[in-house]
Amino acid sequence: MKIAVVGATGATGRRVVKHALAQGHFVTAVARSPERLSTADRLSLARGDVLSAGGLTGAFDGVEAVISCIGPEKNLSPGTLMSVGVANILTECKHANVRRFVMQSGIGLSDGRELSWPNRLVVRLSSRIFNAAIIDKAVAERMTQKTDMEWVIVRPVVLADKPAKGRYTAGQSARVAPLIPLSFDDCADCLLRAATDEPNWIGKIVNVGS
Repeated sequence: MKIAVVGATGATGRRVVKHALAQGHFVTAVARSPERLSTADRLSLARGDVLSAGGLTGAFDGVEAVISCIGPEKNLSPGTLMSVGVANILTECKHANVRRFVMQSGIGLSDGRELSWPNRLVVRLSSRIFNAAIIDKAVAERMTQKTDMEWVIVRPVVLADKPAKGRYTAGQSARVAPLIPLSFDDCADCLLRAATDEPNWIGKIVNVGS
């Protein structure tokens, strides 16, 4: 399958690229500085700026699925990276006739109804602390839900640079623990599943964690 990964030099994006190549997919890694990635068979590098209108032109040509791994570096003051970035990604997806779009979001966007009551409190508290990031991601999620492509929104719990477990909980309204870290590799695996498999996830919001 031909997949584009936006934000390919980030912590999650790098892992998505690695997993996709390992599974035999053709990958276009899109980033502001794609040269930070090592070259590999079936890997194409594309320079792109999600905050610039037209900054992704041509990046998705011939691509079947796009995975967005963009996210603010400073959660307390994220600006409009998610809302503007996802809007520009969706515009280029439409131009390139991309079939499926997967957006990495966060568990903080949940209203907590599917979680245990202690975890519901955790999510509500974190949404207040990271209110600016939540608002920005919420706009991006709403735009994604309105697209006429096949879409999946993936909401991981807190992520950490640790070894992959290879098993995790993922699904619509999945009961996850927001404060138990999920490895970037396991999150990447879930994002890739959303892009290449899991037909029951299409048009759904998927929680992923422990």
